[in-house]
Amino acid sequence: MVWKDVFWFTFGKIVAFSLLGILVWLLGKGIEQNLVSYFPWLRKMMGPLLIAVGLFMIGVIKLNGTFHLFKGPKEYKHENLLGSFMLGFSFSLAFCPTMFVLFFVTLMPVALSSPYGFILPPIFALGTAIPLLIVIAIIWFLGGSGVLMKKSRKFGTMVGRLAGILMLLLGIFDTITYWSI
Repeated sequence: MVWKDVFWFTFGKIVAFSLLGILVWLLGKGIEQNLVSYFPWLRKMMGPLLIAVGLFMIGVIKLNGTFHLFKGPKEYKHENLLGSFMLGFSFSLAFCPTMFVLFFVTLMPVALSSPYGFILPPIFALGTAIPLLIVIAIIWFLGGSGVLMKKSRKFGTMVGRLAGILMLLLGIFDTITYWSI
C-alpha cells in the first residue's frame, strides 16, 4: 500500500473542492439564484444519462480505446504522484446528483453567509474522502491488498452489474417522470 498516493488523491479532492468554493464565493450569491433556473434542464438530462451509464455498467455499451487529457513522458507512467493528485481532482469534479446538491445547494449558501465559510469546502472534501480512507485502511490493516483484491474482482463484477440494472431502472423511471412520457 502506497500511502503517498492516497495522500495525493485526497489532496487533489481538497484542491478541487476548494477551487470550486472560491469560484462560487467570487461569483457571490447571484449564482445560487441563477443555478435554480437550470435545475429543470439538468433534471431532464439525468434520466437519459442514467440509462446510458446503466447500459455501460451491464455491458451492453462498450467503449473501445481511451483518450488522454495530456500525455506525459513514458518513464513517468508508473509511480507518479501527479497521477494520484489528478485522479482525486477529476473524481471530485465528476459530480453525482447528490454531491452536486450537497455542495452547491446545501454547503455553499452556508459558506457564503458565514465569516469562516472559506474553510468549509476543504472540510467537505476531506469528509467525502473519509469513507474511502477507512476502506483503504481496513484493506491495509488486514493485509489483503493482493488476495483480497483478487477475490473481490468477481464480487465487484456482480455488484457492478446489479448497480447497472438499478441505474437503468432509475433512468427509465426518471425519464418517464421528468419528460412526462
